[in-house]
Amino acid sequence: MGIFLAGLVFLAASGDSAKSVDLVPDDAIPGYLVSAGDRAEWSSAKQQDDAGKKRIQTGTSILNAPRAPSTGAGQETPEQVKVRAQKIIKEGEEQSARALPSLERLRKVATARYLELTKTLNYEQQLPQTLWNVSLLQSAVRLQKVARDGGFKSQHLVGAMTILGSDKIYRTPVIAKALREAWIKADPAALAAAPASGYVFKRPSGSLVPQFSADWVAPKAAGQVAVIWAEVYPLTADDAAGLLVVRLADAFTMRVLGSEVYLTTMGPAETLPKAYSASIVLKDDKSFIPRLASSGDFVLSYDRDSSPVGVALLRHLCVRVGNLGVGSSQSLYDLLSGDMPTDDGAKASWKILAQPAAGMTKSFRISSKMPDGRTVAVGEVLLKLENLAPVAKPAGK
Repeated sequence: MGIFLAGLVFLAASGDSAKSVDLVPDDAIPGYLVSAGDRAEWSSAKQQDDAGKKRIQTGTSILNAPRAPSTGAGQETPEQVKVRAQKIIKEGEEQSARALPSLERLRKVATARYLELTKTLNYEQQLPQTLWNVSLLQSAVRLQKVARDGGFKSQHLVGAMTILGSDKIYRTPVIAKALREAWIKADPAALAAAPASGYVFKRPSGSLVPQFSADWVAPKAAGQVAVIWAEVYPLTADDAAGLLVVRLADAFTMRVLGSEVYLTTMGPAETLPKAYSASIVLKDDKSFIPRLASSGDFVLSYDRDSSPVGVALLRHLCVRVGNLGVGSSQSLYDLLSGDMPTDDGAKASWKILAQPAAGMTKSFRISSKMPDGRTVAVGEVLLKLENLAPVAKPAGK
């Protein structure tokens, strides 16, 4: 387990994340010392302090032990026993005292590092209102760059879905067609031809690499075949505002490598019926996401009781901000149906629950269940949506 992941387990074990932490426990301090010299100094001072405490314990035991009266030659008198015990105790105290300056300094260094690593992280992404066709074209251009940079020779646009709730997911071929047209407009040669029978999500027996059609040739390694799909989430009852999410994943690893989010209409429209502004705001109470990303290759699954909009936003943030592993099997199964998905090697799980919020803002509390079974409170994601009133024209004009 890496240093940062160990720190996350310590955070979970320490209770409420809002409690102040004055000192990191001694057994966790080496994980927060960056310098190899500091770690060596801590090890040496800790050994010296432990040895001193052991001497104190030995002397104290001798001092407090019941003794029979001295009767024979060569036997220590009670006074001699006391002197010897006090000498051992003093030696131990001096030994621990020599180690104390290093221990105190390094405890402060580790505490400062811990507080730096666990400070509240605030991130905000503005979502300018964008016409439907512009949103599709921009997503195509940007995700094609992701595909090129990743070396993908084959790209499959597998479909689109509109998500009204965890049990209300609808395939929307008209959106898939519009995205395909935008993809071809951005690069006529980028997309592979769709199979005549369409795409489906299948997992051959004994394989973790899915097949997406009857004649699908499964990739043998990462960076060969990309799959692309769109998700649409309504934000207003009149369909004037919605989130268009377009993602690209590696068909071999099933990791999401690219994510685009746009504030637009709920479907193809040549105009924007109403003026809106929106932003995604992440408040990570203890810098959980970057710490988890720093712990190595880490994928998290998503609790099925979580809010679909909240899940969509957090998946996007994990890809774009946190650089955390995001699996795609569940999304592609929701879109295509077929064999039940795996968790794509997830080591822990997110839970994203909707909270009361003012106006059209949507608020979601985030927690994560860690590998040791503990649940860590992570923070909050907000989707701030505002209906912009038209500017009033001056009288007489």
